[in-house]
Amino acid sequence: MRPFTFIFVSLLEVAIIRFGAVNAAGSQSKGRSLSLLFENDGNFTNFANKPSALLFYDALTATDAQTACKAVNERLLPSQEFSAFSNQLSYLAYNGDLRRDAKFWVQGTSRNVVAVSPFTNTTITNTPQIAQFGYLCTNSAPHTSQVDTDFSSSPRTNVTSQGVVFVGTRDHLTFRFMGIPYAQPPIGKLRFQYTAKLSNTAKIVDGTRFKPACPQTGNFTTPVWNPQGFLFPSSLYLNIYTPFIPSNPSNTSVKPRPVIFWIHGGTNYRGTGSDRTFDGGSLVSRGDVVVVTINYRLGMLGFLALNDGVVKGNYALADKISALQWTKDNIAAFGGDPRNITIMGHSAGGWSIVDLLRSPKAAGLFQGALSQSGGASTFLTQKQAEAQFAPSISPFCSGTGKKRLQCLQSLSVQTIQNITDQLFWESVQDGVFIVNQTVPQVSQGPGAVNDVPFLTGFMPDEYQSLLGDAISPNATDFNASLTTAVGSDVAQAVLKSGLWVINDKFTVYNATINVHSDTTLTCPAVSMIHAAARSNAFPSLYVYVMQRAYGEFQFNPFNLCTFPVGQPQPYYRCHAGDLYEVFGTYYFFNQPPREDNDFYYTALVQDLWTSFARTHDPNPSLALLKARGPAYGSTLNLLQQTGWVWPKFENGNQVLASLEYPQLGIQQGLPDDENGSKLLR
Repeated sequence: MRPFTFIFVSLLEVAIIRFGAVNAAGSQSKGRSLSLLFENDGNFTNFANKPSALLFYDALTATDAQTACKAVNERLLPSQEFSAFSNQLSYLAYNGDLRRDAKFWVQGTSRNVVAVSPFTNTTITNTPQIAQFGYLCTNSAPHTSQVDTDFSSSPRTNVTSQGVVFVGTRDHLTFRFMGIPYAQPPIGKLRFQYTAKLSNTAKIVDGTRFKPACPQTGNFTTPVWNPQGFLFPSSLYLNIYTPFIPSNPSNTSVKPRPVIFWIHGGTNYRGTGSDRTFDGGSLVSRGDVVVVTINYRLGMLGFLALNDGVVKGNYALADKISALQWTKDNIAAFGGDPRNITIMGHSAGGWSIVDLLRSPKAAGLFQGALSQSGGASTFLTQKQAEAQFAPSISPFCSGTGKKRLQCLQSLSVQTIQNITDQLFWESVQDGVFIVNQTVPQVSQGPGAVNDVPFLTGFMPDEYQSLLGDAISPNATDFNASLTTAVGSDVAQAVLKSGLWVINDKFTVYNATINVHSDTTLTCPAVSMIHAAARSNAFPSLYVYVMQRAYGEFQFNPFNLCTFPVGQPQPYYRCHAGDLYEVFGTYYFFNQPPREDNDFYYTALVQDLWTSFARTHDPNPSLALLKARGPAYGSTLNLLQQTGWVWPKFENGNQVLASLEYPQLGIQQGLPDDENGSKLLR
């Protein structure tokens, strides 16, 4: 196990983290609505070399436009560079954000300022300099492509919400607000309590750098994943990435953007919203959406539950709901639509999506849900939680009720982490946040759950990466491999079923991966999907299986979760092999394109996912793709040439999307459906 470091802070430092302090000088001009223009074609190797610009919607005179660009340390866009942004401007007109007769100030070929009309492709000569038009500025901010990027010299961008100024940054692809506190630090008497609402006593909040993750051990404490380390006790932060900043959210002709609210995975005891795998720059610029990523309490701090009415559990779930509420209350100021929030998550983050779909406490906070490789959530009853957790804490905190709580609140971080690493942490059925088991609750139909459009799916070989090196690819003893992976009881059930027949292609290693995937993720999700389809629990239900993957470099045992550069061949489509493809963040980890289809598939997945965020239908509008220009041609041409449409999954039409590029397909039936009847009895 890698060593880990605890970072302690003084009360003064906690106050700064909690309430914020930063110099807001050099920020955007006050009261100006603006969009960041960048044409993302999916080719992440060329992002830094592609042009980027700032579009200000508010009309100014020529002189004032020059001054406004200087105020953000930029200059009016040279007229000869204007054509590079014609596709983005055409899209904004298609979206209703710009009038077709709109004109903009740019810098002429000499020292004069000229007006251009993008939709008539003309430069207007002899325009009175006192005329008022929108204007375009250069965007010289660099592309963020390193995990340990120092944002201290990055251009500042201000947003005001509910009387608080949030100071963020901009880069080549997006505006970013990092490390925004959404709740009070869960310290002292707030430890093992539901999330406490943040009191907005600060006037300025620093969003110019990522903040530390919640306490944890393991891979996510290493600099490559989380260079900020982790901080005890402050950790309840979120990050916002947006392509658009309104001057006044309640009075703007520019439409707010759909919001993706991302919940990281990590088996409920690891991970952070600041993991650069989830950096929003690529997804925001491709999909024209706002992305929010969050931290939440992990392990014992987030999931400890005891059957005493005092330590109630579900603190992590309470954090997620509080972050959702903060987002709904504030996201309009950041260009997002509080009436169109789609929750998304992967792995344990996907479990969280299912928890939020089932939680009455989350009602009304989101309008769509997407779970990647999230199974059907896992949880304990209060009685089971007491039996599972109490033996590990009793050597440190005996007794019951408030006395035990006070002891738990005083435990050292080291002790808490030691206990965390011994156990598996789950949500608890408490009758407040979680009221029923997943399948029975979903089976009750609309109203029993938060009935919003739901999209969910799988990787074919989930557990190849999660098994690590516990099983050798050359293993020959199926019983021994199964027992190691899933325990003797499941191993015996599998062997008796006769469903897993070993041969030259379906090896012991392959079969063990398949059983573990089915037991933990695939079959529980299949049962939930069947129940939802039978009861019409959700207004629409979409299911997928990803046939293409790019394994994360630290979760790629035996180098089998991806294929070598330039050598496509059969390989394992592993758990987390879809994350680079959704977020497009290969470049943060120096992962090379294996072939051009990596670009096209990433663009396709981002188009499908952001279509779902926009309309709650993963089928992109062909008119919208066409309006966005040649950068979207790979997706547009594929959909037009194949006529492919992602159908809803219904009880009488059980079909799902098979995602690959260019081999998009439709698959009949859910994966390993028969296996579930043997494993989940």
